[in-house]
Amino acid sequence: MSQRPPEARLAIPEAGELLPPEPSAEAVRARVRAVARFLRRMLPLCQAHTVEFFTRGLWEKMVALPAEAVVEALSGERLQQLLEEPPPQCPLQESADGCDFSNIFCENSQKLVNVRAFALAAKYYSMPNLGVCTSLEDMLKALNRQQQPKSDVEMKTDDFMNNKKSHEVQLMSTLVDGIAKYNGLNQVIDLGSGKGYLSSFLSMQYNLKVYGIDSSNTNTHGANERNRKLKKHWRAYQNQDCVMVGLHTCGDLAPSTLRIFTAKPEIKAVCSVGCCYHLLSEEHETEKGDIQGAWGFPMCQYLKEDVCFCGRNARMAACLALERVAVGQVLPTESLFYRAVLQVIIEEFYGINRSDRNIGKVFSKSSSFLDYVRKSLKKLELDESKISDSLIMEYFGKFKHRMNELEAFNMLKVVLGPCIEALILLDRLCYLTEQDNLAWSGLVKLFDPIKSPRCYAVVAMKKQTFHTQQNC
Repeated sequence: MSQRPPEARLAIPEAGELLPPEPSAEAVRARVRAVARFLRRMLPLCQAHTVEFFTRGLWEKMVALPAEAVVEALSGERLQQLLEEPPPQCPLQESADGCDFSNIFCENSQKLVNVRAFALAAKYYSMPNLGVCTSLEDMLKALNRQQQPKSDVEMKTDDFMNNKKSHEVQLMSTLVDGIAKYNGLNQVIDLGSGKGYLSSFLSMQYNLKVYGIDSSNTNTHGANERNRKLKKHWRAYQNQDCVMVGLHTCGDLAPSTLRIFTAKPEIKAVCSVGCCYHLLSEEHETEKGDIQGAWGFPMCQYLKEDVCFCGRNARMAACLALERVAVGQVLPTESLFYRAVLQVIIEEFYGINRSDRNIGKVFSKSSSFLDYVRKSLKKLELDESKISDSLIMEYFGKFKHRMNELEAFNMLKVVLGPCIEALILLDRLCYLTEQDNLAWSGLVKLFDPIKSPRCYAVVAMKKQTFHTQQNC
């Protein structure tokens, strides 16, 4: 697989200005196919539930290396070096039948035997190395040729936002303003607007007319409430052109934003940054009739026909922050260890096999493992008087020396996470390339991934956009 798309087409507005090259539909499908094939072999590592780490013997089943060797190979310094290395050549031999993983997994036991080869392959199939992204600098260089002056008053975002939010709002608003002004638009719909930071900045700093739509609930009721609000106020936009945006829209709201964009002729452009991939609805794990076919993943026809499946645990891994771990962010190994040992107690002592039970944030409120188990058993409505303190601590002692295995296993998930995120983002881009009314679509790396790990924006503009008037 080449490092650059095999084809690119240019969107040429009436004014003659060129947008950056966009990957062709064929190039996007090629990347989707390559990443999906790679992940078919890798996903078992991420589909496994950490809660079941000890009860299902995950380390023994999947890894043939000492935990210390894995942790050392993926330590912060070495992980940072890996990220800074030049893009690797294809580390796997690809054929019509799939990829050759013999240098990563033992052919007989199918266990992981080469951590560096695993990490290099994961880097190769992650977003920065797939040749389908546009840099923010290149995007702004094209858009800002037609940008109108912004407000004379400079807003200081760090006066009322934390560093992360300030970073996101400043860069996103610059891109959205460029998209709007390039297309002769001055109205924005901010879907999932939250506390209104982005909306306010677009309005006050860039003189854009912004309508924010949000619901505080993230469940189905919340989604229905957003749809109700959108329908209620849609008439005001039916005769005007507008841009739809979403900054870190949760779960299905990100794909819903793209579907609304393609369905509504009044929406001329979209800029969407999603998050919370684990909350996406997925076609092959959702009961039929739940959402009437509008699944969050997959969106594109190619992956639907390929019957692609990730699963919630794998999508949870896509939310991990590789770059942050590389610069020293500590993984929550102890809390995960507590939960995994608790599951052993639940299954062995209480005879109950239900790893999907949620005990909430008990760890942060516990003073010790003993305290954690007692509080968790109460939350699970199990009779905690039946088990003695000494037996609880006996379980703790039995597994304490294996905590490094859990840390190593989670590091493997962290390294693989960007590949799963790449598949989700490519699915959204592929969905857009399947539409016939778009002038330009692409992925823009918008944020610093250390400051904001979900750093890619899906951007698209419709063909008829370029026929709008500047005073619309």
